[in-house]
Amino acid sequence: MIGSNKGMALVLTLMIMAIMMAMVVEFSYGVYTTNASLHNWQASQKLSLIAKSGLTLALKTISDNQALYTYTYPGKIDIPVENMFAAADEEFGGKILIRVEDENAKFNLNAIVWPNGETNEAALASFERLLKNLQLDGQIAYKVADWIDHDSDQRSGESEKGAKNAYMDSCDELYLIPGVDSRMYKILEPFITVYGADTISSSIVNINSAPLPVIISLDDNITEQLAERIIKYREMEPLKGPSDLVKIAGFDGPLGQSLMGRITVKAVNFRITSIAEDNNIKRIIECVAWNKDGGFVTRYWREI
Repeated sequence: MIGSNKGMALVLTLMIMAIMMAMVVEFSYGVYTTNASLHNWQASQKLSLIAKSGLTLALKTISDNQALYTYTYPGKIDIPVENMFAAADEEFGGKILIRVEDENAKFNLNAIVWPNGETNEAALASFERLLKNLQLDGQIAYKVADWIDHDSDQRSGESEKGAKNAYMDSCDELYLIPGVDSRMYKILEPFITVYGADTISSSIVNINSAPLPVIISLDDNITEQLAERIIKYREMEPLKGPSDLVKIAGFDGPLGQSLMGRITVKAVNFRITSIAEDNNIKRIIECVAWNKDGGFVTRYWREI
C-alpha cells in the first residue's frame, strides 16, 4: 500500500512538472513572439519613414527636371539612392529603390467618354487599336466604354450589367468588367492609366515617352515602322514641342498635323514607387503625383 502511494505521488509529481514545463515553454514562446512582433513593427515604422523620404527625394528630382526642361524624357527612371541614410542612421544597413514612371505615356481609359457622357469616338478607336496591337480582344474597348458612360445602352454582350457608370478610379476596375482576366490585365497594364494629362478625360499622350503600342494606337495610319522612327528620333534628341514631330520622316505631312492637340512632350502625372528594405522586412509606397501649378497633388496612394 505504501509503495502504491509512493508510485502515485511520483506520477502526480511528474504530471505537475510536465504542466509547469508546458507553461514555461508557452510563456517563453509568448515573450519571444511579442518581442519579435514589436521588433518587426518598429523596423516597419522606420522603413515606412525611409520610404517616405525616398518619395520626397523623387518629388524634388521631378520638380527640378520639370523646371529645367521643356520636355519629359524618358518614360521611366530609377533614382540612385545608395547609402543615402548611412550618415543619419548608422543602424540602417538596408537599401532603398525609387522608380518614377510617366503616367502620360500611357493611354487614358477615362478618355473614352467625354464629361457630358458622350463617347469620344477617336479615343475609343485608339483603345481598340491598342488592344488589337497587343493581340487582345478589341471588344473590351466597348465594354470599358459601357462601364464608364452614363447610359444603359449595351455595346457588347451584357456589358451594362453591373456597370459603374462613372469614371474609373483605378485600372484595377478592369477586373470587374466581364471578359477581362488576369492574363489580359497583365498584358495591358503597362500601357494604360486613368489619369489624364490635364483633365480626367484627356486623351493627350506624351510622345517623348509613349511605348511603341501606344504610339501606334494614336492613328490608323501609324505603322510600326513610323512609330519606331519616333522612338529612334527621341533617343537622339527628345522632342521639345509637339510641332517637332513634323521633323520626323512620315510625320511631315497630314499625319503629323492630325496629331497636333493629341500629343504633348511634357508629363504632369508621375507614378512613384519607393521601396525600403532591411533584414527581409520591406515597406513599399506607391503613389501618383500630379504636378499642378508648380506643386504636387496626390491622386493615388498605397502603402504596404
